[in-house]
Amino acid sequence: MIIRELAVAIRHLAKSPAFTVTAAMSLALGIGASTAIFSVANSVLLRPLPYPNPDRLVFVMSDLTARSVRDYPLSNADFIDLRASGVGLFDDVTAVVTGRSAVPQRDGSPEEIRWARVTPSFFQVMGARMRLGRAFTEADGQLPPASEAAGGPGAQPTRAAPLATILSYEYWQRRFGGDTSVLGRDLLGPHRGRHRS
Repeated sequence: MIIRELAVAIRHLAKSPAFTVTAAMSLALGIGASTAIFSVANSVLLRPLPYPNPDRLVFVMSDLTARSVRDYPLSNADFIDLRASGVGLFDDVTAVVTGRSAVPQRDGSPEEIRWARVTPSFFQVMGARMRLGRAFTEADGQLPPASEAAGGPGAQPTRAAPLATILSYEYWQRRFGGDTSVLGRDLLGPHRGRHRS
């Protein structure tokens, strides 16, 4: 019975090729659109995040638009309060701020890169492992003593935490060709900051 109905359907489709082509294209577009939508939904909504214990990660932000602040989702004071009050409630609390900047390439021309400023425990919380070098430590986030920052007693320096940089694997390969001597080097030169890898 099914074979007979299939044969009749094929005969009717063969008699009207315009309808057949239209129906086939409609089916192809529908299947393609469904596949594309499922691929996006699978990668964004269904597939687990590429971090250990993703169900235990919590993202916290506050609305500072009333204070005309749109570039920071959480103030430093709020982060410090959250970290202090979260002892025993959270395994750890870390912060990240992202942006874009231009850095000089080898030939001196600017290259726009994406960066993130993070608190020292960020990579530990996210379960990231360093391929080379080390992750940040709590000392990387501490201000140096005033005498050390000044270069001697009596001076009035601007105290700033030491800047260390962790490069993504892709950027390390593209910009430095995987050169391991980049460890400990000043990446921007003596007059462009104190970022060290």
